[in-house]
Amino acid sequence: MKIKLKDITELTVTESSTATKITADFSSVEDIENFRKKLTDENLSAFRYIKDDTGEIIGEYKNYTFETVSYLYSEEKSVFEASFNIRQLSNIEVRLAAVEAGQTTQNDAIAEMSEVIYSE
Repeated sequence: MKIKLKDITELTVTESSTATKITADFSSVEDIENFRKKLTDENLSAFRYIKDDTGEIIGEYKNYTFETVSYLYSEEKSVFEASFNIRQLSNIEVRLAAVEAGQTTQNDAIAEMSEVIYSE
């Protein structure tokens, strides 16, 4: 199965992946880090697991955040097995993010207006 992040990044994951743990095999630690960098709050605001062969959606999730990553090298498979722990944001965290985004927009508009007023 695969995980598909909001920015359309796709990764083949193991069947043991869940809503709170993404598990996958990687050929290098750098590949693990590159995928970890994709696990932003924006990309985890909407993601899904899909079946490889049919594209059928197995599960859809919203408003998650990255917590930790752990990995080990499997000599048997000659790959790094990584687990990315994520959690769902609380309603308060979601609301706070929306307020902060709105405040940033408002601050930018005020700054722009003051530039126009004081430049004349």
